Amino acid sequence: MFDSSVSTRKLPLLSITDAIRSIRTFPPLRAVAILCIIIGLTTGSLAQSAVPANQAENECEHAATTSAMRACENNRYKTAQRELNDAYQSLLRHLDDAQKRKLQLAQHAWLRFRDANAEFQASLAQGGTLAPLMKIVSLTEMTEARTSELKKAY
Repeated sequence: MFDSSVSTRKLPLLSITDAIRSIRTFPPLRAVAILCIIIGLTTGSLAQSAVPANQAENECEHAATTSAMRACENNRYKTAQRELNDAYQSLLRHLDDAQKRKLQLAQHAWLRFRDANAEFQASLAQGGTLAPLMKIVSLTEMTEARTSELKKAY
């Protein structure tokens, strides 16, 4: 029987990035998250709605399946990559030849580091459905941080 005198409180919703970060820093959460996803997918309680992947961020905040989360993060990564390229090109226009070469070397090294780090992050959930999601989240976060860094230089 339900006691109506007991109040229920709503817990704040986490963004996908916050949820992944929590899972990464607290390994038991990883197992719980994977279990919840598996249960949800097998029972159909987390069915994905038939909404185009390029809809507003609001829908991404409520993504319930791993594939929906990945679609949202892929879009976020594409945006971050576009902004990084714009910032990089803008900065190049403000540099002399020697500075341009140094930036190009630094950028190539950073890209290798970003990709290797994302692979490492994904390996923390190796074999699980969260691995690709963790990789794209890592790529996106690092790309956004690099964009901010480049923008500060000009």
